[in-house]
Amino acid sequence: MRWELRQVDEHLVQELSERLGVNKFVAKLLVLRGIKTEEDAKRFLNPTRQTLRSPFLLKDMEKAVEILLRARDNGEKVIIHGDYDVDGITGTAVLYTFLSENGWNVDYYIPKRVDNGYGIQPQFVEEIVLKGFKTILTVDCGITAFEAVDKAKELGLNIVITDHHQPKETLPNADAIVNPKRPDDEYPFKEFAGVGVAYKLITALAEKMNIPPSVTDELLDLVALGTVADMVELLDENRYIVREGLKRLNNTAKLGIVRLIQKIGIATISTRDIGYRIAPKLNAAGRLDSPDDAFKLIVTKDEASATELVEILLGYNVTRQGIEAKIYNEAVQMIESNNLDSLPIVVAYGYGWHLGVIGIVATRLVHLYNKPVMVISIEDGVGRGSARSVQGVNIIELLERFRDIFEDFGGHTMALGFSLKEEKIPELIKAIREKIREEDIKVEEVIAVDEKISVDEINEDLLKSIELLEPYGHGNPEPVFLIQNSPVERFKIFGETGYNIRLTLKGNSNSIEGVGFGLKFSPNEMYGIQPQFIRMDVVGNLRTGEAGPQLNVLDLKFYHISDDDVMDRAFLHSFSVNWKQQKEEEYSQKHIEDDIFSRIEKVSNLYKIQRPAVIRFKMHYRNAFLYDLMRKGRVLIINPSSIEAMHIYESLQRHNIQGLALLNSVNRGNGRHIVTNAVYADNFISNLDDFDFIVLNEIHFLRNFDEELFERIIYKFGKQAFYTTIFNFETNLPIYEVEGKSEFSIEDKRNQPKSLNNTVSSLVYLFSTHNSVEIFFNNYVKKMSARDTVFYSSQLAPFQRLIISNLVKKRKIKRLISSTNTDGLPGLFGKVEVRLFDFPYTLSEIIDAVSGDGNVLLQLNYSTQDVNKRYESLKKLFPPLENLEKIVEELNIYLPMKQDDFEAILSNYDIPKGVVKSIYKDLGGIVENIVKPVDFIPEKITRLKEREIELPYFERYTLQLEALSMKEIYRLIEERYMHDSELKIYFKD
Repeated sequence: MRWELRQVDEHLVQELSERLGVNKFVAKLLVLRGIKTEEDAKRFLNPTRQTLRSPFLLKDMEKAVEILLRARDNGEKVIIHGDYDVDGITGTAVLYTFLSENGWNVDYYIPKRVDNGYGIQPQFVEEIVLKGFKTILTVDCGITAFEAVDKAKELGLNIVITDHHQPKETLPNADAIVNPKRPDDEYPFKEFAGVGVAYKLITALAEKMNIPPSVTDELLDLVALGTVADMVELLDENRYIVREGLKRLNNTAKLGIVRLIQKIGIATISTRDIGYRIAPKLNAAGRLDSPDDAFKLIVTKDEASATELVEILLGYNVTRQGIEAKIYNEAVQMIESNNLDSLPIVVAYGYGWHLGVIGIVATRLVHLYNKPVMVISIEDGVGRGSARSVQGVNIIELLERFRDIFEDFGGHTMALGFSLKEEKIPELIKAIREKIREEDIKVEEVIAVDEKISVDEINEDLLKSIELLEPYGHGNPEPVFLIQNSPVERFKIFGETGYNIRLTLKGNSNSIEGVGFGLKFSPNEMYGIQPQFIRMDVVGNLRTGEAGPQLNVLDLKFYHISDDDVMDRAFLHSFSVNWKQQKEEEYSQKHIEDDIFSRIEKVSNLYKIQRPAVIRFKMHYRNAFLYDLMRKGRVLIINPSSIEAMHIYESLQRHNIQGLALLNSVNRGNGRHIVTNAVYADNFISNLDDFDFIVLNEIHFLRNFDEELFERIIYKFGKQAFYTTIFNFETNLPIYEVEGKSEFSIEDKRNQPKSLNNTVSSLVYLFSTHNSVEIFFNNYVKKMSARDTVFYSSQLAPFQRLIISNLVKKRKIKRLISSTNTDGLPGLFGKVEVRLFDFPYTLSEIIDAVSGDGNVLLQLNYSTQDVNKRYESLKKLFPPLENLEKIVEELNIYLPMKQDDFEAILSNYDIPKGVVKSIYKDLGGIVENIVKPVDFIPEKITRLKEREIELPYFERYTLQLEALSMKEIYRLIEERYMHDSELKIYFKD
């Protein structure tokens, strides 16, 4: 089956959209339906009663009305001859109701399918004459009833034919024939159902009798029911009839219909409900026994009768389903045991198969074999059958090649009825084999696609646009959508034949469930597939179900995802199950390129500039510059504070730089590349020959807190340094600018509840501490679906950090729970919403969250309590002198002792172990593996010196965020101008 995206004149679509005030999708659907003018579009979208033309434009309508009015005036008995399908039954009900309520002496007759056959029979004419009837009025039949009409005229009867079937070359000799398809009828619209022609007749009678239109409109519910059931085009007048009729059907007072709808369980009736749920129940009566029961249900005004008739009809339907299943199974066995499925037209025949269901069986067999099918029921030496074809194959033309085999046949290109003698069946099979080639039935089936969409584009607006063009049916088919390359969340085959499926397709923020019936694929291809390892292209209709949008699947194609995709899914699954047990060797990273390489080209020559010099960056280019320096040599990066050093270190750590070390009073040691604060550098770094490059990052801030330390740092490290910054300030050094894209907006959610709502495509929950990230992730996966959700922090293994960064970049992750200082990781999503759930240590953390090439909506979602908590945690990391003096005094009582025992005791204190150990190191209390008592000398304690920078730095630059409005915060991030800082340096030779 081929899918073809329908082409359209985009200029015409745009013009129609503007003139009508509708979106381009609605305008496109109108143009695809041949509606190209504003006037035609308005008539289509909002059909009114003015759509209905005068019934007297129909040929012979004047005659028919005259005959019927004369019969009424003379008190003559009129009999309505109907048909046993829903169109014929509702048409009969429309005529009977109107005539009986407006003065006619009227009765009705609907033949039984099996006993009486189709159409008016001469025997029927003879019988009604004996009962005193003077006029026959047909509905949905009669246009080919030559013998019966001649008999009626012979017996002196008036006969009025109303029909909608295709006439033969000549017409019966009736007194009046109302059929828009008769060759000499110039009525502009030809596609009425039988009940539609009946409706035109009663409107003509009402007009002559001065009966208001409201009376005939009361029957539009039945007219709509029969029109939809008969699958005629829902265009022109039919569109108004069905649209208005559906409104009335949903509010009908007709007891039988009300009880049937209640029993079936339909809340709001649509054309699909009529076609698939209501019509089959009404048709079941005509298929199995007497259509009278369906007619009586429609017209009854008695509550008890309505309830009883509903049960009878539902019983018919259950019986019909059982009979149908039995015949279907027998037919399949008969076909395959005799190799009849190899024929160009598949033939099945059996004795006593019920004539009322063989048409349905033929349709099911077409789906099974994807070929035209003929099903024949043999009784008393005569075979009577139904044939059904595949789209694009005219079965009448094929059977015309050996018409002489049949006693009779007729119908249309896709379906027909026929009869032949039993002994002719082998001759039929031989003729099919010899006179029809496989090429005759090989027509490529095409599904015309109206629009390509993604799962995430399925929303309320789209569904409302689809509703504008309702009602849908023949001539106005439901829009067909193509969804390509969709991940699959669920896939299930069901039903006896295995040709029905249920599935769930995933988008970034939405998912949609779909169901498909009678799909043309081999079930063997589908059984055992694992949804997580496939992608699907699906074509189907979008419908609004009780639980929201649903996809009616028409066809699908699936393909296995690449090895990379399989690996990505495996990683995500194992991460959500237990990220701590993931092993690097299980996940190849050779194909992954770090995103930082895309930035390096812009900064790769900056290392050549003459130093000292200031380089002002957009943040993610600063990190690329630092990364590039580390590829070229050993790097020392000195920051004004520990929290600023932490920002640099964690940002670079995402890129897994070998030999990168963060050093401070607590973390002492060495590394190929060192990130540290000014206090530590002043006290512990002396040999500049250990480094190829020195970077003083945001060092201008240091002068505001300790000018002497600032001078020492500049004197010791500044002559050959790069002075990196992301801020604007005054300086006397040469300045190099590295610009970059930055698209962001900020939303004030401070002191508001923290929302877990995740309807957006990409979402990041951001925290300033690693512990908060892990705790939130563990709680989140318990409450929400963990699929496509991971967390990021520098605590992860290097391979996990690299893979997660890559998954974000490929949009394989929908929700990320992350620490701050990630070198713009949220921006890799593209368009993303970032919710900052706690208060940062530095302004740099916020700037990092919105940096990069993405479009970031940053929600400041922390509370005053979070601010206070962050301040207190900083005080805990950098305790005051009196607290340290007290703890040293208490600990000295237990000393000396081994370091392991010492650390065990430290668990009883509120101050971090590393802080206390750093104090004893500074005071000379740790020798090899023994901790000794010390004298408390504050001047020697590095942590206290760091504290004198850290707390004022936080108070001055980070806490200010609390007092700023959103506009001021936005300007601070966007302009980054620091009014209280400058960098004026004068080096002495």
